[in-house]
Amino acid sequence: MTEYTNNTTNLTRDQAIEFIMNHYGEAVKRIIYSYVKNFHTTDDLFQEVLILVYRKWEKYDSKYQLKTWVVRIAINRCKDYLRSPLHRIKLVKEQWLDQKDHQDAEKAVIQQEQWDELAEAILNLPIKNREVMILTFQQNMSLKEIAEVTGTPVSTIKTRMQRAKSLLKKHVSEEEWTLG
Repeated sequence: MTEYTNNTTNLTRDQAIEFIMNHYGEAVKRIIYSYVKNFHTTDDLFQEVLILVYRKWEKYDSKYQLKTWVVRIAINRCKDYLRSPLHRIKLVKEQWLDQKDHQDAEKAVIQQEQWDELAEAILNLPIKNREVMILTFQQNMSLKEIAEVTGTPVSTIKTRMQRAKSLLKKHVSEEEWTLG
């Protein structure tokens, strides 16, 4: 996968959107899902991220990696969504409508394979710890890249990673932990 490292300023808005969808689309969707934990909302937010990228394309500074810039926009949009009253209303409605289904889903999660339990444990981490785990292991980002994307010092990222691992070890058996 080749990145337009020096040619990103030559891309038109439409070319940039196409490049992002083809090269980073699934990765960005996974990041969004890790925040909102809902496939429909993930699709909606992904569309909003693409619109934001389209609108802000002239502000993109090509000295930064395109993926880092897009992930930063996605994370910020997710955080805005999670703080919004709309999210809270949807959450209460979904919990009320799916109460029985949720209980059945809990039973199914317990019976899942070890990988699924580890993934679930990661998704249940506090957002700051979950974010570091997902960006590290799913997106293969370095601590420096994560610091850049989140606007957080590298030392803080290291601390969050240690905390995430500690929390996971408490909730996942030793055998499952060694799988990750």
